[in-house]
Amino acid sequence: SGATKAMGVPLYSKVMSSEMKKRVGKEGLYAKDIENLMTEVAELADAKATGATTAVVASITEDGYLRAVNLGDSGCIVIRNNAIVSRTKECTHYFDCPYQLSVDSPDRPKNSRKLNVEVKSGDTILMASDGVFDNLSDQVICEEVAKKPKDKANKIASRVAKLSRKISLDKYAVTPYAAAARRNGNPAYKNGVGGKIDDTSCVVVRVQ
Repeated sequence: SGATKAMGVPLYSKVMSSEMKKRVGKEGLYAKDIENLMTEVAELADAKATGATTAVVASITEDGYLRAVNLGDSGCIVIRNNAIVSRTKECTHYFDCPYQLSVDSPDRPKNSRKLNVEVKSGDTILMASDGVFDNLSDQVICEEVAKKPKDKANKIASRVAKLSRKISLDKYAVTPYAAAARRNGNPAYKNGVGGKIDDTSCVVVRVQ
C-alpha cells in the first residue's frame, strides 16, 4: 500500500486485512460471498484509511473447491506434483498499473477476477503479493515449496517471502518483472535483469 502515513490514520491494506479477518468466519465462502465482503470492507476503508491496496481472498468450500477473488497483481496459485496447475489472473489497466482499492480509485471488488478450482489432498495453495511473483519465477516458487516437504505451511511462506526479498535487492537477478519491464520499454531494465523492491506478503495452505 503506497501511501504517505498520517498520524492516527491506518493504511488501507491494514484495514482491509484486519476487517476481512473479522468477517470471513470458518465456513467456506463462495466467490460472490467473498466479493460482497470485500465490497463492504472497502467502503469502510474508504472512510477511515489512507493509501491503496490490491487484494486476493480465497476460501475452500465443503465440495473441495478453492474459490478465489483477485483484484490487482497479487495472486493465488495451486501447486500439485511440483507444478502450478491453476492460478488467478491479474487485473491491470496497463503494465505496472494494477487495479487497486482506494477512495480515489474507480476499481471495485466487482471488477475482480474469480477462480474456482477443485483441490486435492497434497496440493499446496500459495497466495502472495506482487513482491513475490515479480521476483520469483513459477519454477523457483515450486522448487522452494518442494525443498523441505515436511515443513509446516507457515515456514514455507516465510522462506518464499525471504527469498523474494533477497532477489528484489539483486540488480543482476533474472526475474519475471525485469523481463516484462524490458518488453514494455522501462529503461531501468533495458538489460532484462534486476529485482523489484516491493511489498512482500505470502500465505501458504496445505490441503489435507
